[in-house]
Amino acid sequence: MIASQLWMHGWGSALFNHLWQSTAVAIVAWLLTVALRSNSARVRYFIWLLASIKFLVPFKLLADIGAHWAKPAVSAGPRLYIFVEEFSRPFQQSQLPVPSAPASAVSSHSSLFIWAFVAIVWLCGCIVLLARWISDWRRAGALVRNAQLSEEGREFDALRRALRRANIRTRVALRLSACEIEPGVSGILRHTLLWPAKLSDRLDEAHIESIMGHEVEHIGRRDNLTCAIHALVETLFWFHPLVRWMSKKMTEERERACDEKVIQQNARPEAYAESILKVCGFCLEPPAACISGVSGADLKERILRIMARRSGVALSLTKKLMLSAAGISALLLPVGFGVLHGQSISSSGNASSQSSTPDLPKFDVATFKPTAVNDNRHMIMMRPDGISLSGMELQRLLQLAFGVERDRIVGAPKWVQSNRYDIEAKIAPEDASKMSELKMDQRREMLLPLLAERLNLKYHHEIRELPTYALVVAKGGPKLTESKPGESMLGPDGRTSVAPPGGGLPPPGAPGPIARPDGPPRAGNRAIVGEGMRMNPGSIDAHGGTIEFLAHALSGMLGRTVVDKTGLTGNYDFSLNWTPDEGMRNVLGGPQEGPGEAPPDAGGPTLFTALQEQLGLKLESQKSKVDVIVIDHIDLPSGN
Repeated sequence: MIASQLWMHGWGSALFNHLWQSTAVAIVAWLLTVALRSNSARVRYFIWLLASIKFLVPFKLLADIGAHWAKPAVSAGPRLYIFVEEFSRPFQQSQLPVPSAPASAVSSHSSLFIWAFVAIVWLCGCIVLLARWISDWRRAGALVRNAQLSEEGREFDALRRALRRANIRTRVALRLSACEIEPGVSGILRHTLLWPAKLSDRLDEAHIESIMGHEVEHIGRRDNLTCAIHALVETLFWFHPLVRWMSKKMTEERERACDEKVIQQNARPEAYAESILKVCGFCLEPPAACISGVSGADLKERILRIMARRSGVALSLTKKLMLSAAGISALLLPVGFGVLHGQSISSSGNASSQSSTPDLPKFDVATFKPTAVNDNRHMIMMRPDGISLSGMELQRLLQLAFGVERDRIVGAPKWVQSNRYDIEAKIAPEDASKMSELKMDQRREMLLPLLAERLNLKYHHEIRELPTYALVVAKGGPKLTESKPGESMLGPDGRTSVAPPGGGLPPPGAPGPIARPDGPPRAGNRAIVGEGMRMNPGSIDAHGGTIEFLAHALSGMLGRTVVDKTGLTGNYDFSLNWTPDEGMRNVLGGPQEGPGEAPPDAGGPTLFTALQEQLGLKLESQKSKVDVIVIDHIDLPSGN
């Protein structure tokens, strides 16, 4: 179940999308290096480095940055964004089976085992590689500490001359080691050049000069830093074959770039090639991975290239422009997609504000009082002159104000879901006549200016892909009875409630008592939703209820948006009874039965099973693009 929820919330699809995008960038990098094979090796190395860094930077991060820069867009913007989003996200959320049958429970446990096994294998691989790198760093540190600092001699003089030729002004320490290692540069910010003391006896001045030039080029290029970056990529994505291949290509291009630079400094090719061979013949083992040395890449090919003085030619203006355009596009395209996304958000927000009624009455007086009641009961009472709420979390008030389910309000602080208040809001006496003519949606809309004024509420709309349920007709057809207009249903308060022809809209996510202006609420957690649906934590009884009613009621219970896709438009009489699970009890809150009522049968069917067996309907898990409310800011309410 946990694994299914992780996938449902987008982790699985987001990971596959990131891997697919990073793989595509690596393939493009390879094509570019093939096209630039006759040019300088440092250009190809830079291309491979960018491809490596892409594994650490998801395109979604750049898209989110672009979304913050969005401005209202023309109508073509959102369509273009949706097209690009579908192209850039080939791995969409798969439809998971609804956990309504024993087979689904087995499947959930199997899925959990698979995900746990994959996570453990990945973590073990990361630990092994991390341990190897830590061991290399410790070994390099031990070599530096045990080596003797040198500030004179022909090695020291050759190092100073190489630093001047490369125009490097930072201090580089030279340490002579008694170990039979190859020369190498250690450190990322502060560099130390390790030189085996016995190697100098085998080299003449030209050999030492060329090797020092090679190592100083590693320092100037910051190769240890770029190697550390790619080492992080290797640790996190050790399972990806392209990452290992990229490591090999980066090592080849790094050493080739240093060779090209040394040859450009008029070093004698034969002396330079001979010095590399002598170093390889002297050292017993290659340097640690965190040390930039002399060896690396294919030695035979490397020597032949040095002797032939084959250095990469400079990039032409056309190639420079093409590379610049490719780099800028790789950075700006995701940002541009984010801008288009933000534009679609702005468009939806503007459409929503334009559809609101401008002449709604405003609450003249409102009080927010923290409640000490902790029995999870809450009450919403629509009065002729306002609204009264008792024991209400602000999360439920936001749901009521926006007319959406819990999962479509994001970004709110945690206290919004825990702090409870008794709230009284009244309009001015002269507006009482307007209040009586308002529909439920309009009464909800009146709460938004109140929240903006009293709680400094700031929010915006976004189009997001969320896990939802589709309410569809099950195999065998619906098991619903058409209601007869005019028949009544006895409400839980003892009053008669007549179902209107079209029904009304229930407050989403508000399963607590909702009292009509003509009667008080009943104690307990039972509620009449709209005018013809009565709800308990384990039952829904409807007379003249619509399927839209039912979808809203299920959304509040499941904590996830339920979309009506049944195509049923009539008014129906039905009774739905099930055993609420612990998660549903937490969403609903409150006592599980009212006075004199028996608790739900612990052995009864689940909601998913009851829907299919009793009403001929079923819930299918899916992903849908929905309008969500993102809370940017909200203050704690003051007492008055």
